Amino acid sequence: YSNSGFIAIILADYIRRLGYPARAHFSANYQVVLPPILLWAGLGEMSRIGDCVLHPFLGPRFKGAVVTTDLPVAPDKPIDFGLQDFCSKCKKCARECPGGALSDGGKELFNGYEKWQNDVKKCTKMRVGNQKGSGCGTCIKVCPWNKPYTPLHRAVGWAMRHSAAARSVAIRGDDLFGYGKPDYNKKWWFDLEDVEGNGVLKIPGKR
Repeated sequence: YSNSGFIAIILADYIRRLGYPARAHFSANYQVVLPPILLWAGLGEMSRIGDCVLHPFLGPRFKGAVVTTDLPVAPDKPIDFGLQDFCSKCKKCARECPGGALSDGGKELFNGYEKWQNDVKKCTKMRVGNQKGSGCGTCIKVCPWNKPYTPLHRAVGWAMRHSAAARSVAIRGDDLFGYGKPDYNKKWWFDLEDVEGNGVLKIPGKR
């Protein structure tokens, strides 16, 4: 959040010094809707994770910032790296969502756009109104596009971007290697129970 905002402010200031108006839009200071802009800029595709734009190299782990200006520039174009096919097969974010907020079905027409519809109320209730704490990020954790930048994962990512068959294999392999499940030892949003002066993580259904 901070880094993208910092860069946007510097870029906007630079454009203004060139004699053109410019405004930075970043966390807590947006005056634009980001997903359409990210799509038009070629930074990703819409995913099954709600209204999240997924980047082909960073997956869902990035926070966009925008600079609006009338500076003449050559526009980029939307990209297609096979994510619609991938998300239609994977469904891990929906499978593991603790709030049941993500759809495991097909796309729906909503406000004139075809998308995987998410239940905003369920997601918000889980993250903000959860009696056991707040926060989540399970969908990001279990997403197969969220991987370390290692040679192996880069090779798999390349294959997923270029081959429908590789996508199907990668989805199964992701579970096989233990990536497709949340790590309950890191579910910090659960209550800590006081046991002899020590905070012990309380995980529902476990003792």
